[in-house]
Amino acid sequence: MVGDMTDAYVNVMVDPGAVSQAAGDIADLDSVDTVHVVTGDYDIIAQIVLDDPDDLPQVVAGEIHSVTGVIDTVTNVAFEP
Repeated sequence: MVGDMTDAYVNVMVDPGAVSQAAGDIADLDSVDTVHVVTGDYDIIAQIVLDDPDDLPQVVAGEIHSVTGVIDTVTNVAFEP
């Protein structure tokens, strides 16, 4: 985490065949810093960096969940050790 910014990782499950398009659409969102297509239970991991932690629900529920093909997400907020 940098300063008072909120750093979160969103694991995204996507419809089969929609992973590449969804990853690109998620990467285009302003609050998303990085996107990786991964193996395992989820298809994509997106790193979100926000000035205000209160914006997190809107980014995940309002923006990421509106991307075509997104089925489910699990969000993990990062803390400094």
